[in-house]
Amino acid sequence: MGGHRLEELTGVVLAGGQARRMGHVNKALMTVGGAAVIDRILDRLSETCAHVMVIANDPAPYTERGVPIFPDAMPGHGALGGLHSALLNAPTPNVFVCGCDMPFISPPLIRALAARIGTQDAAVPRDGYGLQPLHAVYARRIAPLVPPFLVRGELRLERFITGLDAAILPPQETATYAAEAEIFFNVNTPDDLEQAREKARPL
Repeated sequence: MGGHRLEELTGVVLAGGQARRMGHVNKALMTVGGAAVIDRILDRLSETCAHVMVIANDPAPYTERGVPIFPDAMPGHGALGGLHSALLNAPTPNVFVCGCDMPFISPPLIRALAARIGTQDAAVPRDGYGLQPLHAVYARRIAPLVPPFLVRGELRLERFITGLDAAILPPQETATYAAEAEIFFNVNTPDDLEQAREKARPL
């Protein structure tokens, strides 16, 4: 997973959400492979992206991690609202966005997406389950396109992406970058947490 850091890419962790299925426990701080999930993510982003930051309305759990933290510009709008804040605050032309509960994000796939976006609005992988908008690269310049969706309450990232000029990596191509078979795995429930702990390699 080595290689230089991508100077035109900011890696962003969206650390919002209510974690209802996890009993309202902060999923980012749960331990997988001997480290908090967010630390696993930040470690991989730091080796891949020139800049790294966190979007969180409560910065307290993340202040000691040495990365900038920004709140939602329009709170209460889920992951799409988090993406909006990421695009507004990123210092680079392109932004990689992932969830705070994804312990197996893939630097090789991040690099492939960053290489693919070119002049398009986004580069989004698709697997057998569909689009994976929380392991995707977005152009910072599309930030003004987000608020109308938020105002209308259209909060599904997939719906937003359908209106973009997006490069979609098909499942067969996405799979070639999946050094770990579970790169899109997210920890939503206690059962998911146990599965992640079984799959994880220690940092």
